[in-house]
Amino acid sequence: MTAPLRTDPSAPPAHEFRRAMAHLPTSVTVVTTRDTEPVGCTASAVLSLSADPPGVLVSLAATSHTAQRIRHRGAFAVNALSWQQRSLTQQFASGDPHRRFHGVAHTVRHGQPVLADAAVGVVCTLETVHHALDHLLLVGRVIWCSHRTEYTPLVYHQHRTHPGPAAS
Repeated sequence: MTAPLRTDPSAPPAHEFRRAMAHLPTSVTVVTTRDTEPVGCTASAVLSLSADPPGVLVSLAATSHTAQRIRHRGAFAVNALSWQQRSLTQQFASGDPHRRFHGVAHTVRHGQPVLADAAVGVVCTLETVHHALDHLLLVGRVIWCSHRTEYTPLVYHQHRTHPGPAAS
């Protein structure tokens, strides 16, 4: 059993921390896996972890349905949304996890759903899981990846989405 989180009285309030982090631009990603059908959620804490072997780190709420399905399936995909897909940000952020794929074009790569028209797609096998505060850190070993230079990446900054830098 995990001990409850203790709040450090010297730490800033959660709303102040969220406001500060909103000034840190990040790509908007949708992390996906399969249940009886595809499931997924938006995630902003995704990063390249290693180039050789290729790996990524994803942070999802420990209570997330998607995180639990990833643990069960042992694999997942990271989809960096393109500016053209900005409407998917809210669709994958809330509501019934089994309805989030409604009307969303995707393909299956190595058993994992990869969103069509994503700026970047990465499929991973689950290497390790670490508990950190109220989140799970999912370390994935990359087994497939793709990028689309014709799509502008979607960036989240100051509580809004913006087009990222154009491909050169």
